[in-house]
Amino acid sequence: MAKIGSFGDLVFSVSENTVRTFDKLSWKVSAKYATHDRHIKRDILEFLGPEPESIDFTMAFSVFHGINPLHEIKKLNKMVNKGITARLVLGGKKYGSYKWVITSVSSTLEKFDNKGNCWAATAKVTMKEYPKR
Repeated sequence: MAKIGSFGDLVFSVSENTVRTFDKLSWKVSAKYATHDRHIKRDILEFLGPEPESIDFTMAFSVFHGINPLHEIKKLNKMVNKGITARLVLGGKKYGSYKWVITSVSSTLEKFDNKGNCWAATAKVTMKEYPKR
């Protein structure tokens, strides 16, 4: 099994029998500014500090890749509902300055068998940086 990375108990991995990984990772870094109005001149911006970083990615789950889609989606939903914080590690590198939290999961159940069992699903995961206090 090749371990790609992890977020707490959520392990991103690929093996001969299973695929549990992500696609389309997007990392957003931004800052907060105040705008001060001036008469007959351009407004002045004042840097207030960095905003928490955010990361979005998509995960695909399929019984054909050795994964129970509903089990994985329930696991992600549980992480959201419990406010689980953890380090995000990909390729042995820690992302961000401290920990992350999953703020939302948007799931699409895509394929079902003739008994109503889910065979394939995707989940869009949104995480925010959880800085030290």
